Amino acid sequence: MRTLIIYQSYHKMNTKKIAKVMAETMNADIVKVEDAKIGELAKYDLIGFGSGIYGSGFHKTIDTLIEKMPNMNKNVFLFFTTAYFGAKNLYAVKDKLSEKGCKIIGEFSCSGEYSPLGFNLNFKGKGAFIAGREKGHPDEKDMESARIFAKGLLNL
Repeated sequence: MRTLIIYQSYHKMNTKKIAKVMAETMNADIVKVEDAKIGELAKYDLIGFGSGIYGSGFHKTIDTLIEKMPNMNKNVFLFFTTAYFGAKNLYAVKDKLSEKGCKIIGEFSCSGEYSPLGFNLNFKGKGAFIAGREKGHPDEKDMESARIFAKGLLNL
């Protein structure tokens, strides 16, 4: 099964870490969203879309790529890292993929470090917005969970 993983990651590169682990596990091609070529998507059997959570949803570059995609009958999976804000708007990317004829066969999420001012006090309350949270994530346990998820997709 030819698999492509498309991701957007910056700041702490949390999502990139998960994308790389999944790509290694699945022997998948991996590409940053800005380097993804719409015309090449058709040659893949399975496509993964990964992002950190920004404003409670996927990064706008992922949304833009999906909007530009032609309608395709593809199996896709989603993965994301998040530290604090959750993924309340995940339905938006799901709806866009469904409109393109894609079937979402799996979702994976794990913690990702958030340190807005360049340091992380690993705050647990409301102060995490300034002081940071989820220090050290994704950690090895998160990486192993990503490997298990990726292996499971290969068996579908």
